[in-house]
Amino acid sequence: MAETLLSFGVEKLWDLLVRESERLQGVDGQFDELKSDLSMLRCFLEDADAKKHTSAMVRNTVKEIKEIVYDAEDIIEIFLLKEELRKTSRNNVRRFSSVIVNRMGVAFDMRAISKRISKVIRDMQSLGVQQVIVNERYTQTLHERQREMRQTFSTDNEEHLVGLEKNVDQLVCYLAKEDSSQVVSITGMGGIGKTTLARQVFNHETVKGHFEGLAWVSVSQHFTREYVWQTTLRKLRPEYKVLEMSEDELQEELVRLLGTQKTLIVLDDIWNEGDWDIIKPMFPRGKDWKVLFTSRNEGVALR
Repeated sequence: MAETLLSFGVEKLWDLLVRESERLQGVDGQFDELKSDLSMLRCFLEDADAKKHTSAMVRNTVKEIKEIVYDAEDIIEIFLLKEELRKTSRNNVRRFSSVIVNRMGVAFDMRAISKRISKVIRDMQSLGVQQVIVNERYTQTLHERQREMRQTFSTDNEEHLVGLEKNVDQLVCYLAKEDSSQVVSITGMGGIGKTTLARQVFNHETVKGHFEGLAWVSVSQHFTREYVWQTTLRKLRPEYKVLEMSEDELQEELVRLLGTQKTLIVLDDIWNEGDWDIIKPMFPRGKDWKVLFTSRNEGVALR
C-alpha cells in the first residue's frame, strides 16, 4: 500500500517536470536525465507494490524516495521562481550573470537528485525488487493522484514511522500551545530526517486546524531575504503579485499578516547562525505566529 501511494508522489513530480518543460530550458540535459531516472523508478515501485515487499530495508528505501520527491520539487520550484525574478529584473548585466549561476546551480542539483535515484534503484535491485513495465493504472487523473498523495504524505500509518510519530505529536502539541516559544528548531547532522519530521508536523491535522496561515520555505545554503519573503507571502496570499513588490512592501505586508492571524512558517534547512537574523525582520513582536526551522547547525537554535 505504501509503495502504491508513494507512486502518486513520483507521478506528481513527473507531471510537474512535463508541465514545466518549456520553462526548464537551459538545463535540458539534466532535465531529460531526471525524467529518465523517474521513469525507471516508477517501474521499480510497481514491482515493489505488486510483490508486497515488507522488509525493513525496503521500507527505508521508500522513506528515501519520499525525501527525493520532496527535494526535487523544491529544486524545480525554486528554479522557476528565480526565472520569474530574472524576467522582471531591469539590470541586464546582473540578469545575465544570475541566469548563468542559477542554471548551473539547478543543473548540479538535478544531477545530485539523479544520483540519489540511481542509488535507490541499486538498493531496490539488491533487495529483489525488479523493473517492470508501467501499466494503464498510471493513466489516473492528476487530481486523483494528488489527493492520494496528500493522504499518504500527511499521515503516520507506516510501521517505520512509529518513532517519528512520537516526535511529531510532541512538536504539534508544543506549537499549538498559546504560551510556548514562538521559534522552535529541529537540528542535527544531515540525513537524520529533519525535513521529514518537519513535513509531518506541517501536514498534521491539528496544525492545519490551529493555524489560519501556513507557509513552507526551503532556505538552503544560498538564499536572499527577498526570496524568503516573496515565497512566504506567496504561500500565504497566492493572489499577491510578489515579484512586483519591493522588499519594504513585502516586509510591510508580512508584518501586517503575521500580526493579525495565527500563522506557522517552516524554514527548512537554515545553514548559518546569521541567516535567522537576515530573515526575522518580517516577524512582528508579541503576536500569534510560530516558526519551525530545521538546521544542521545547532548554533542557529541558540540565537
